[in-house]
Amino acid sequence: MFLPVKADFKLPRFPWLTAVVCALCFGIFLKQIGDWNQFENALYGFCGESRSNITQMIFNEISDNSPAACIAVMYGIAASDDEQATIEKMVSEMRPLKSFSVEDSKFYVSGMLNEELRNYHLSVPEHPDDGLAYYTETWNPLTMIASTFAHGSWSHIIFNLFFFIAFAATIEVLIGPIAYIGLILVVSLFTGVFSSVSAIASGAHFSTLGLSGVVMGMMGLFAYLLPKAKIRCYYWFIIFFGSVAIPAWALALWYIGGDIYALFASEDHGVVNVMAHVTGGIAGYLFGIVFLQKVRWETRLMQQESDRKALRAKIA
Repeated sequence: MFLPVKADFKLPRFPWLTAVVCALCFGIFLKQIGDWNQFENALYGFCGESRSNITQMIFNEISDNSPAACIAVMYGIAASDDEQATIEKMVSEMRPLKSFSVEDSKFYVSGMLNEELRNYHLSVPEHPDDGLAYYTETWNPLTMIASTFAHGSWSHIIFNLFFFIAFAATIEVLIGPIAYIGLILVVSLFTGVFSSVSAIASGAHFSTLGLSGVVMGMMGLFAYLLPKAKIRCYYWFIIFFGSVAIPAWALALWYIGGDIYALFASEDHGVVNVMAHVTGGIAGYLFGIVFLQKVRWETRLMQQESDRKALRAKIA
């Protein structure tokens, strides 16, 4: 596996905005961790309350005797798009209670679940990702942008930021702060829109968060501005470990091309929003074509001068 860490390109100044984006992502993620702990404590506290045997039996029946039946049922209802539709589905799929007619059983179970749901909302705070994750059915531009800076786990944020710094630090210095901020916003909106389009095409909406779309956008723009510039990468394979400088165009082809292949080769991508990766890379490249042709010409001259200096130093 390759892990890009930095461009072999001397920066004339420190990339402050890149550092700010990284700090913002870490700050939001730490807030997410605190919110998740609060949410989980409230959820376990709610389901730890004493309940009647028949209520517990209904939870077990709906959840197929899950060890955490109350959590599985109540979290499933509260996290659904339509709570009442979810309750109706659970009730219709459940076997009737003993000594109850079918209709009486449905009436009783529905009333019990609705009462539990009311108490749930009084005791358990909103889902921690509400307002951060982008849900593809909403087409909400604010959460398209907010979701960019939120993450789902430590590995998610760490790998995203490694890749981000490797490309974004150079991009910031080359294109300036206004274009840099514009790039982040454009890519966030572009990936959000196409995530919604893909959800409609597949017939299944989903929530998404993370900086990876913007990371791929930085990679795509880097490949447009400086395709021959080298990115220092660490690699490892079983017991082999080292570093190598790889041209930006080759890395972009490897990662963006690999995601394009994955997009069409498989329908199940797990928790990875491959569409955001692909459209992010495309958005970054298109951003360069539309807005940064002059910068591309200037960076090519800088790259040529840098290559000449490196060659002279090598000969000397």
